[in-house]
Amino acid sequence: MAKKEYAEGSFGAYFVKLIKDHDYSQAKFASDLGVSKTYLFDVFNGRVKPPTPDMQDRIIELLRLTDDEKNDFYSKAADGRHELPKDIVEYLTNNQTEIDCLRERMRA
Repeated sequence: MAKKEYAEGSFGAYFVKLIKDHDYSQAKFASDLGVSKTYLFDVFNGRVKPPTPDMQDRIIELLRLTDDEKNDFYSKAADGRHELPKDIVEYLTNNQTEIDCLRERMRA
């Protein structure tokens, strides 16, 4: 049986690699995350958007991602969801001064 190929550069391909690199089987990962294998495979194949920000935190914790991996994960998930990365949203939510600075730069 041929190995499944995911779209190059896609969130799904990245996510599959992360799971494998952290010594998880996809079935075990789905079980530990509390999602169905079907849902997980739909994410891998791009049939559904990348996980929600809350689930992203659970994934990061489960895989014990490094800071660099976490930053990449947030960015790639946000790209697939057409949103800002979760960590950036949280930072801005708690820093009105940064929001004001961004607005000032936008006017310039």
